[in-house]
Amino acid sequence: MDDSNRIKFALYLDGWRYGSNDKSILRTKAIEVTPTEYTSTMKGHIFCPECCVGLFRSPEDKEYDSKGRKAFYAHSRMHTPECSLRVKKAEGKRFENEELAKEAIENGELVIVKEFLKERPVRPEIDGPLEYQGDPIEDQNGELSLVAIGRHSEDEFKLPGRITSLRGLCRNFEKNLYRYFHLPGSRSAYTLKDLLTNVESVTKTCDVPKLYFGKIECSWNCGKTPQNIRQTMLQYPRSPECKDFCLKATDRDSQEHGIGDEANGKVVIVFGKVSESGVGLCIEHFGWGEFAVLPEKYVHLLY
Repeated sequence: MDDSNRIKFALYLDGWRYGSNDKSILRTKAIEVTPTEYTSTMKGHIFCPECCVGLFRSPEDKEYDSKGRKAFYAHSRMHTPECSLRVKKAEGKRFENEELAKEAIENGELVIVKEFLKERPVRPEIDGPLEYQGDPIEDQNGELSLVAIGRHSEDEFKLPGRITSLRGLCRNFEKNLYRYFHLPGSRSAYTLKDLLTNVESVTKTCDVPKLYFGKIECSWNCGKTPQNIRQTMLQYPRSPECKDFCLKATDRDSQEHGIGDEANGKVVIVFGKVSESGVGLCIEHFGWGEFAVLPEKYVHLLY
């Protein structure tokens, strides 16, 4: 996500104070406010969704500044903790000791993803004649994992990880966007916004699994059964070197994730490797929990 206005929304909570009140209160009770939703009554009560420092809107009462730029949020200079939203370059989050890392997990600032689900989760059994009607239970607490997020490169901490799915992550996308995530195989934790790569910017294969997002142009089942591959084409700038970009999953898994013949315009997020596919690129062989359709109400946070 490359955007000069990196702060997509502020957290508005009247009466909350940085350094005096618990950050978890702000994250659970605040209202997300975009620059266009800001009003003058919110002045002094809006905060950064990542570091929780106070923000201000520039300009406060106009839609554009003197240089023609859209109104944006900026940090107050009163407090200057580490925050990736202050700088252009994405920086990994590292911790002085294991206790601080555990505290970040408890406060909801850090999520250790031990692994994404590979297989469809089993629906829980219930006593009685009725079948369970809810969604499969996708997010589970995993075992402790050694995670290399210490301040020094050789430091590894034993931290609780989660076995999760991208569908679970997308349900609270606006809250997760500025949290730090340590993904499988990573050496650092990054905010979700800095982990996400638009497939339109991808021009070559990559053997390292990453988080990608793209807008669906069309999708079709390549066979007659639910086990056939469904080819889903993503919005992509054609070039002589690379004609297109697609996702390949079974029709059954795609349909259960909301990707069918009428999926045009939906935004999909996927964790996987980029490989060649004919005259273009693709992501394939990803698991059940490694892709998801982003709810429409959150699309504006990516585009």
